[in-house]
Amino acid sequence: MSDRIPSGTGEAGPVGLRDRLLNVVRHSVFRNASMLFIVSLLNYVMPLVLIPYLARVLGIEYFGVYAFGMSIYLIGMILIDYGFPVHGLYAITEHRDDRERVSRLLGTMLVIKLALFLLLAAGLGLYVYFNQQFADHRVFLMLMALPVLGGAMQFRWVFQAVEQSGKIVRYMTIGRVVQVALVIAIVSGPGDYLWVPIIHGFAMMLSGVLCIGMIYGLGYRFSLPTWKEIVEQVRGASSYFFANVAEAQIGFAGIFSLSLVTTPASLALYAVSEQLYRALRSLCHPLIDALMPYMKRSNDMRVFRKLCLVLFGITAFGVALGVLLAPYLIHLLFGAKYAEATPILQILLPALLASVPALMIGYPLLASLGHGAQVSGIAVFSAIVTVLILAALWFFGALSGTTVALTVVASEVMIFAGTMILLWRVRAAQRRAPLSGSMPQG
Repeated sequence: MSDRIPSGTGEAGPVGLRDRLLNVVRHSVFRNASMLFIVSLLNYVMPLVLIPYLARVLGIEYFGVYAFGMSIYLIGMILIDYGFPVHGLYAITEHRDDRERVSRLLGTMLVIKLALFLLLAAGLGLYVYFNQQFADHRVFLMLMALPVLGGAMQFRWVFQAVEQSGKIVRYMTIGRVVQVALVIAIVSGPGDYLWVPIIHGFAMMLSGVLCIGMIYGLGYRFSLPTWKEIVEQVRGASSYFFANVAEAQIGFAGIFSLSLVTTPASLALYAVSEQLYRALRSLCHPLIDALMPYMKRSNDMRVFRKLCLVLFGITAFGVALGVLLAPYLIHLLFGAKYAEATPILQILLPALLASVPALMIGYPLLASLGHGAQVSGIAVFSAIVTVLILAALWFFGALSGTTVALTVVASEVMIFAGTMILLWRVRAAQRRAPLSGSMPQG
């Protein structure tokens, strides 16, 4: 497949509005994006049911502990997924009809994920032991490893690759509903807070068992890999892994840095705004996840451009509305005692105007054209700058929810600027290249 950016100027024949709508609904991208949007809702709407409930029943101090534990869980999920949500998706898409090859890929990924989980558990133990700010909550923080173990059993990109994302909805719906029901039934006060990670872990493991069962239903297996295959996959997915780690640092380094200098109650004020921002940011992920295999196969720039314009318009409208309604949103979801989180949310929301276009251009387009390493490099560079800024803020005693939020915004703008520069370079290289040649990938 050529890696040139298509012009997308083909003419469509005259069709009616009804036919156009039917074509959109029947399109594989629409179907898979719809399923993945439901997955995204399950990932974030269900927690948005739980988060206000826990914020009220646990109280602000214990909710701060919960928010810190959730940041550990989310970073752990990024670690154990390695670079497989992108690299694994592309690899399985390419070999989807070769069951033996896919089975060996799955076995290799499982071994790597379990090895990374063991490293995570060891690192978490050391961190919890030396962190004095949360010395009274060490058991809770260690229990947050349980849902990460459940995540190691899930391979959603398999279903994306074969364009059967509806199966993701099934196993995740069961897990999320079980989690919400058990938390509401069992957790009724601060004394029950240890049940929160235990229930979360049980629900994630349940989803993992169902996921593996559905993979077997597709005719794939988990074959024992060779050392060579493990090394090959580690190397192949490494650039995407470092990009994911970089994104995690941008998203959660602020919470970790604040945890070193503030109380759980103060941390909770930043955490509620940050989690709302992350939830809104994630709403574009279903479209991106559905586009990645589609763009890998077709390079259909006409569809890509239309979707970019629609998504950016929705994002701009949502940001404006969110900034205006932020005080009411915080009060409605979390109560009056979290009112001080409103200015932080109003700072974070405009960052969506940079992060959403960067995500769209970065992976569905540039990575599918063979420039994934450069996209990852942009994220890594931004993460390094973010850590340096946070370190400087800590050194000068200026760490606060407001300064951390401003740092997140600056990081997202850096990634957007770097992505646009890379896109400009790719298009410039295409114009310089002979029409019969292929575009350079550097």
